[in-house]
Amino acid sequence: MKPEVGSRLRLLIEIADGRVAGATLENGFLDRCLELGAEVHVLSPGACFEPFVERYRVSGTRFSYVSADSGYAARFPRLISYEARLGRWLCRHGLGRVRRGLWQSLGERVTAADGAPWSRIVDETRPDCFVSMDLNGPLGGGLLAMCRRKGIATVGNVFSWDHPYYQQRSRPDHLTCWSPAMRGGLVEMGGFSPRQIEVIGAPVFDPYFDPAGAWTREDLCGRLGLDPARPILLYATLGQIRMFWDETGTFRAFMAALDREKLPGPPQVVLRLHPRSIDHYFDDFRFRDDVVFSRYTRYCPGMRWWPSRDEVVLAGNLLRHADVCISPGSTFTVEAAIFDTPTIVPTFNPLIPEEYGRMFHEDWLRKHFRFLVQEDTVCLARAAEDLVPAVRRALSDRSWLAEGRRKIRENVLGPLDGKATQRLASAAVEGARRGRARRSERH
Repeated sequence: MKPEVGSRLRLLIEIADGRVAGATLENGFLDRCLELGAEVHVLSPGACFEPFVERYRVSGTRFSYVSADSGYAARFPRLISYEARLGRWLCRHGLGRVRRGLWQSLGERVTAADGAPWSRIVDETRPDCFVSMDLNGPLGGGLLAMCRRKGIATVGNVFSWDHPYYQQRSRPDHLTCWSPAMRGGLVEMGGFSPRQIEVIGAPVFDPYFDPAGAWTREDLCGRLGLDPARPILLYATLGQIRMFWDETGTFRAFMAALDREKLPGPPQVVLRLHPRSIDHYFDDFRFRDDVVFSRYTRYCPGMRWWPSRDEVVLAGNLLRHADVCISPGSTFTVEAAIFDTPTIVPTFNPLIPEEYGRMFHEDWLRKHFRFLVQEDTVCLARAAEDLVPAVRRALSDRSWLAEGRRKIRENVLGPLDGKATQRLASAAVEGARRGRARRSERH
């Protein structure tokens, strides 16, 4: 059916992860789409959780439930794996155009079968554009491929700074990403055309640039029970990434080294737990006067952690006023550069040395931290005895590795003006305009 002349553009978007919702919907993404002339149908596991729906429901929006788990149940996993391997080989040899052709002829056909359970919703909505808010997430792949096969315009948001170095789950008409470095990774590692990719910045950081959310050091310390006159060491954990994995060993070594060295101040430590961290694993430090625990707490069933804007503002102020940021892999590693805060990355864990060393070399240094290592942007502490000297140097010379932090800001983080969410909404609505125009031409 041909859309009515003058009718509002129709966007169908998927949000399967609470952190993606926190990074976009909390910043007014839906309101911006409505202002630009679109109505929005949201597919999300959160559609069954009333607080989630009520938080974002306004006139012109609709919510439908889909299960994130269903996105992982590939119907043809072996074919998808073969296509992905061949695709990586083509990209390594600079054959991006051939890689795109392989996807259209094989990969998209196979992946689209995973979107079949939602075909009815798509047909009923008749969207002008389908938007995957996290191209590497569980739902984006099959849904996006199915929509493309139906002739619907598609936009995919590359949600995090390291995602270009991993296999993309689908290939939309148009992509949005944080920065030039991410765009380069998508071209080099994914075989995308540069013309497909728009640099918009990181929506997740938009609250950091809201003047109303910038606290003084005294404000932050008053809220957390810290002493503004003493150095603040922000330690951001990596998260419990595997069931039998230990993530406490590095922090234990760090605290033991602090106790031995007795730095002036003395420093106070904010232990910022990753949402995947398990609190009671760190209970040994809960009764220390020099350690304060902090973490995201809001949760949406079926979508994991769901940060509120206020929680993100707190995180930004921790980074703004920390004297040093220490993290073995949290995104805080790059976020700290926004506030020019010196960053130290411990690459060791004395309790699981072999497994940890292997993981850091294979996954973090070659993928997650690839740009950071190549450009020498952060301090890597390869042993426990390297940590405190690095902290001491950072406390005495805040300009240490400032050039590396500048590279992170310019190449990894993209535009830092608090308007990334607006640009994401504009890209989605523009995708809908292109889709409607294309549909009108067919009719």
